[in-house]
Amino acid sequence: MKKNYKLLTLSPFAFSTPSGRVTARTEILLFLPHLVLLFLTHSYRSLVLIGLSVAASITASIINSLLRNKSLIPQVSAVFQGLLIGLFLPQDYPYVSAFLIILIVLLLAKYTFGGFAQSWANPTALTIIMIYFFGTKYFPVFQLSLDMLQAPNALNVLVRNGTIPLCKFDTQITGFINEFILSPIGATLPEGYVSLLWDAGGVIPAFRFNLFTLVATLVLFSFNMLDVIIPAIFFSVYALCVRWFALLPYGGILWKGDILLAMCTSGTLITGFFLLPWAGTTPLSIPGKMIYALAAGIFAFVLNGAGTSPIGSMFTILIVNVMSPAIQLVEEMIYHQMMNRKLEATK
Repeated sequence: MKKNYKLLTLSPFAFSTPSGRVTARTEILLFLPHLVLLFLTHSYRSLVLIGLSVAASITASIINSLLRNKSLIPQVSAVFQGLLIGLFLPQDYPYVSAFLIILIVLLLAKYTFGGFAQSWANPTALTIIMIYFFGTKYFPVFQLSLDMLQAPNALNVLVRNGTIPLCKFDTQITGFINEFILSPIGATLPEGYVSLLWDAGGVIPAFRFNLFTLVATLVLFSFNMLDVIIPAIFFSVYALCVRWFALLPYGGILWKGDILLAMCTSGTLITGFFLLPWAGTTPLSIPGKMIYALAAGIFAFVLNGAGTSPIGSMFTILIVNVMSPAIQLVEEMIYHQMMNRKLEATK
């Protein structure tokens, strides 16, 4: 008797980790609080730009599918890719220019390299860099000056001049932490760090709402949706460089850099957790990932310094993406050597 099977499954097999599609859907949901906060803070232009970015990414995916005779249903990854690009757009960037640049760059990247996880260069970082070159004037400048770095607390200067707005509950929470948590060890937390985590302000949404970005990454780690090696080494190396050397070029001394300020500006958190481990752009072996992340941490310090860089994180990603194929080539050579040795041992 002939049967017509309409459903194909992997049973009895299962994914050892969540699939890329499931991870992308989860990441989109985890960024919804960022969008809600943008609405509550009346950042309507940023929301429009994010919507246009998602539309451009989906359009690029559909056109690429037409050219390759594939399914016209856009992948979830295209939505997430557009969301990330939109988060890194300055709120005053022209709508039409943003849409066209994103569409053209993503379409060229998809058609040239093949798809979401087949490009050696992170298409999100590449798109943001092209947007920066076509509209540099819309991006903020470095906020940390020489005088600020030489001050006892650079964040305090940024708060006083209005660069980082002080949220209304910063004083109360900071006072509580100082009185009940830090006072027994004789330490104090200056005002501004609570605001830095809650809403660092600025014209680029990815630089704001750092607390919610951290919560999102905790959820991803909990469900094994995020590789811990690359973010852990990247943040460790960057933090050590900032702490040790941030003030050294300006006549300062070692071990005086502000790690939290560096981590919560320049889009460092989103870069390290979501863009740096991008599928297809990273080495595969643990040693390769360690070298990749180590280089990223060093270049992040060179380009971002102690923080507040408008575009340094994207150039960091592009530089280590260029390094990644060489690392993967070495990985492949070592793998073949190991396999040959095992084969010879079995003869």
